[in-house]
Amino acid sequence: MRKNDHPQRSRRNALHLTKRLADDNRVEWAEQQIAKSREKREFSDVTPDFIRKTTQENTRFNDFLWPDQWYLHDTRNLDDVPELDMRTIPVWNMGYTGKGIVVTIMDDGLEWNHTDIRRNYDPEASWDTNDDDSDPFPRYDESDSNNHGTRCAGEIAMTANNLKCGVGVAYNAKIGGIRMLDGIVNDAVESVSIAHNVEHIDIFSASWGPNDDGMTVDGPKRLAVEALEKGIKNGRSGKGTIYVWASGNGGSKGDNCNCDGYTNSIYTLSVGSASQHGDFPWYGERCASTMTTAYSSGAYSDQKIATTDLHNQCTVHHTGTSAAAPLAAGVIALILEANPELTWRDVQHLVVWNSEYQHLKHNKGWKRNSAGLMYNSRFGFGLINAESMVKAALNWTTVPEKAICKASSSSELPKAISSELKEVEIEISTDGCSKSSEEINYLEHVELSIDIDYNHRGALDIYLFSPAGTESMVLSRRERDSSAIGFKNWTFLSVHFWGENPAGRWRVLIRDLVNNYV
Repeated sequence: MRKNDHPQRSRRNALHLTKRLADDNRVEWAEQQIAKSREKREFSDVTPDFIRKTTQENTRFNDFLWPDQWYLHDTRNLDDVPELDMRTIPVWNMGYTGKGIVVTIMDDGLEWNHTDIRRNYDPEASWDTNDDDSDPFPRYDESDSNNHGTRCAGEIAMTANNLKCGVGVAYNAKIGGIRMLDGIVNDAVESVSIAHNVEHIDIFSASWGPNDDGMTVDGPKRLAVEALEKGIKNGRSGKGTIYVWASGNGGSKGDNCNCDGYTNSIYTLSVGSASQHGDFPWYGERCASTMTTAYSSGAYSDQKIATTDLHNQCTVHHTGTSAAAPLAAGVIALILEANPELTWRDVQHLVVWNSEYQHLKHNKGWKRNSAGLMYNSRFGFGLINAESMVKAALNWTTVPEKAICKASSSSELPKAISSELKEVEIEISTDGCSKSSEEINYLEHVELSIDIDYNHRGALDIYLFSPAGTESMVLSRRERDSSAIGFKNWTFLSVHFWGENPAGRWRVLIRDLVNNYV
């Protein structure tokens, strides 16, 4: 029998066995594992190569794609291209290049013997969950469909000054790979991948998730959630592993990444994209859980991301939020080298308070919350800024222990959407758990858990308003989602209220401006 040939098994028999296990009082928990659709957040296109016309070549590195890494140093040659800079060079000049930090790519494999990767490859940070062995090397096929992980890894840890592809954002960091997308993906596969050697790995970068089709509502199941919690609790000697996640490429299909339970987890740092012109790209998703932005591909004439490719090759065609998330992971590696004592929440605070909105301010949707932070559902708090974050990290005081304050609706429920007004408003009052062990005076994440029975789920949009009047669209209308299932105890996440005091009256507005459904 070949490796990929599996005998067909009866689903009825599998469910019967699972029920027998679940009914046995000696068994704490049992669940049948099912295959889940997981999508890499990159896309193929036929955009022509950018013709480089720079008149003054930056000769800092001899890597032949260094002049194409427009997002790391100024290579502008067109009048309408704004200043592009994630401020990595000043950080390198300070001596921080990722040394001592371990980053792992959860994806379809890693070509670890690539001459631009092998010097930084870390076997201890690697695993093949698909074949259950220690070698994450990708499976070659005619279409090179498993090039995604190798491309993401190169963005972070390509070796500098070796006459090969380009320069990684954290070019002295150690890089690992977890092969988990080239086969059946289920809760157990995700769990093993997410929790792999979290005592050793500092940062996981994930550029995948549920289908970005504008119809799917899906997220991690029990085992994967427990794996994330293990990483947060046990990773980095109790300081918490950093999980960086691509926000999704479903913009052209009207998707919203708050319907993705990976990007809207408080334990993940969700990253969106901006194009070479500083624009919101056509594939970008609006999302209240997106924290920051990194550069990636955009319109037809915009440059893409330069990185390593399969067969010891290089490419200038890495795209989507798949390419943005590893850039952010590389920047975070620089931050952790500057201050290894940072907790996972410290890192999120540094990202929130130091992301830069100036380069993106011409885009619509910017608002200011009552703590003074500029935010946008398209970009989070702005473009990730390595220099600003490293300088802040060097003098950072660890944030206090996390507290969780829960509040329930004071409205009479359930409520029906009025056929005249086409909306319903729910009030939630809280004192921020004042004078208790869970008292909160300073918000980080706000989660809205809600049950909605509705026969046209995609027609809904949902807004959350804080006592200070800050508005967050936690769900935008999804035209392709005609599901009659609604939302069953689904949790939406917003980071837009960061820094605010929660005490007072919150409002939830749920509306359907498309139909007259009741």
